[in-house]
Amino acid sequence: MNHLYIHIPFCASRCGYCDFFSQAGNLSRGEAYVDALLAELDDSAVVGQAERLPGELASCGTGSTDDSSSATGGLDTVYIGGGTPTLLGFRLLERLLSALRPLCREGAEITVEANPTTVTPELAAGLAESGVNRVSLGAQSFNRRLRKNLGRTGPVEAIGRAMTALRAAGFENVGLDLMFSIPEQTLADLEQDLIEALALEPEHFSCYELTVKNGSDYQRRWQRQLEEVAGNGPRFYETVVDTLEDAGYRWYETSNFARPGKECRHNLAYWQRADFLGLGAGAWSSQGLNRWRNLEDTEAYIEGAAPGDWEGIREHERLTRSQQLTELLMLGLRLKNGIDRQVVAEALDGEQENILLRNGFLLNEGGRILLTRRGRFVANEVCARLIKD
Repeated sequence: MNHLYIHIPFCASRCGYCDFFSQAGNLSRGEAYVDALLAELDDSAVVGQAERLPGELASCGTGSTDDSSSATGGLDTVYIGGGTPTLLGFRLLERLLSALRPLCREGAEITVEANPTTVTPELAAGLAESGVNRVSLGAQSFNRRLRKNLGRTGPVEAIGRAMTALRAAGFENVGLDLMFSIPEQTLADLEQDLIEALALEPEHFSCYELTVKNGSDYQRRWQRQLEEVAGNGPRFYETVVDTLEDAGYRWYETSNFARPGKECRHNLAYWQRADFLGLGAGAWSSQGLNRWRNLEDTEAYIEGAAPGDWEGIREHERLTRSQQLTELLMLGLRLKNGIDRQVVAEALDGEQENILLRNGFLLNEGGRILLTRRGRFVANEVCARLIKD
C-alpha cells in the first residue's frame, strides 16, 4: 500500500456544484479533526488492512519518479485534498506532515490542494520546508462573472499572487484546476481563461467539464443556462485540448495535461487501479477487490477516534472479478498509453472491439489497447460499446 489520500472537509464556503464531501466553516473543529487523522493513521487495525505502513523509513524528498516503491517500502505518493486543506493553516498542516514524513520513501510525491486565497508567502514557505513538493491550485476560472456563477469566493487576483508565493518558496510542480461549460460561458470566455492560465506557466492542468448533481439546488437555479452551455461542451473540450497541446502540455489522461515528467503520480495510481489508503471523513480506501469508506460525517469521525471505533463509521464493499476488470478497462482507456489488452481481455466485447479498431476509434499497439485521438473525444461512448454485457 504505497499511496495515501487524506481528506480535509473544511471550506470557507461550499460551492453549489461541488459533489465532494465538504462543509462550510466549522474550523473550530480543525484541531480535533487533525487529532483524529493522526489517530487513524496510527491505528493498527486500519493500517493492518493495508499491510501496515512501515514507520521507520527515510524522510520524504524529491527526485525519483519510478514505481519501485513496492520493492523498497513506504509511501510513494501522498495527496491531501478536500475541501480546502490550506484553510487549516500551517500549524495544523505541519502537525500532519510531520507524522507523514517518516512514512515516505525518498522521492515521494506529496501534494496539497489549495484555494488561492489561502496561499500566503508564509504558508508556501512552510509547506516547502515541510516536504510538500506539489501544490494543486483550484482556480476554476479567471472570469469574475463565471466565478460568481460557480459560487467561487475571493478575488481572481489571488490566483496570480498564490503562484508568485509558491514560486518564491521554490515549488517547481504546481497544477491549476480549470472548469468549462460553466453557466453563461462562451467560447471567447474559455479562450481567455486559457490565455490567463498559460501566462502563469503551471506544470500541470486539470480541466474538467462542469457536472452538476441531478436534483441539486444548483441545477434548479441554473437549469436553463446549463442546458444552453451543454451543447458547446464538445467544442469547449476540443479547444482545451488543442490549446494546451499547442502550448507543449502532454494530454496524458482524459482531463489532465502536464509538462514532461510532471504528471500527477498519485492520480496515475488511481487510474492504474493501484491499492491506496484513505484517511478522514468520507475518504475511500481500496485493496484488491476490497473497498471501504469512512462515513461523510465529520463529528462521527472525530468522536470515533477517541475509542478507536473505526469500524463503527466505515462501510465496506467487495467487487466481483467482472467489476474489477470493467473498472481497469474504463480507467486504463482514460490514459494516453492505454492498458495491456491481456489484463482486461475477459471484459472486452470482441465484436465491438474489431468495429472500433476498423473505424479509427481504437488502436492495438504492441498488445496495449488505447483510444485514438478521435476516440478520446468520445471516450465514454467507446467504453460503453467495448465493455462486454
